[in-house]
Amino acid sequence: MADLNTSIPLFSSIEEYNRKIQIPVPRYTHFDLRDFEDNMKTVKLKMSPFRIPFFQVALLESGGGEVKSDGEAYDLNQFTLFFNLPGQIIYWDVPQDWRGFYCCLEEAFYTVPVEGFPTLYDLPFFKSRTPAIQLQKEEASLVLDLFRRMHQEYSQPSPYNQAIIKSYVSAVLTYCVRFYDRQVRDQQEQDRTASIGERFKKQVHQSIAALVSDLTQQAPSISDYAAALFITPKHLSETVKKELGVTPTAYVNHHLMQEAQKLLRSTDLQIKEIAFQLGFQDVSYFNRLFKKLTERTPAQYRKAL
Repeated sequence: MADLNTSIPLFSSIEEYNRKIQIPVPRYTHFDLRDFEDNMKTVKLKMSPFRIPFFQVALLESGGGEVKSDGEAYDLNQFTLFFNLPGQIIYWDVPQDWRGFYCCLEEAFYTVPVEGFPTLYDLPFFKSRTPAIQLQKEEASLVLDLFRRMHQEYSQPSPYNQAIIKSYVSAVLTYCVRFYDRQVRDQQEQDRTASIGERFKKQVHQSIAALVSDLTQQAPSISDYAAALFITPKHLSETVKKELGVTPTAYVNHHLMQEAQKLLRSTDLQIKEIAFQLGFQDVSYFNRLFKKLTERTPAQYRKAL
């Protein structure tokens, strides 16, 4: 499929990204490290949607607020560890009270890989499109200490800085893997006690996030959802209707159209591009479904904004 997101700017490098948000250019071509507190003195706190060609890892020491990524809004709080991926649509509206650190990272800088994860895309929190992990205070302290050490090396050039920084990056990413595993275990424990309806809802939101993030171009069928839950489509339909009050198809379509409205509001993607982004190969069907659920066509909805 052709690139359907050409109307949303894709920065070509970390340097271009830094210039756009009005902060100093990076010291290294494929890596940059920033202190949020320092950045807030000059950074543009609000930006139109854009995409980045690199990975970002950030940790909030204090502050928080809502950040929009790939059409979803996330509440980031103290000790939130969060991630951005290449190609991801980011809606920048940053609260000024953020404290903490973030780094921009490309594969070319990842030369001290975490054991078992030879590329950045192999790391589970990138591979599974994990927006954020909420850390405990003691967990956050470990990562913040590494960021501070890294920041000191980054700020004081020497012949050995880059090698030391790469080691610290590997350590940060290793802790991220550990905390991701802990979050997965916690979530699995919650899932064991969750109802079929709740598990289905989670699957739907994950699949839509994957569509918007370009991690997949094919929306799951109801049979796919049922198979993932190890039940029959009939059982899924009956259970979801009983728990949620709507059929599985109606629930999926409702949230797809909510996502379509977000993209119509926050991007200048063409309607056919939005349809394809959400897994619709038939644009006419997408238009009919949108009108059925919102009483307006996508064009009418956008015009009324």
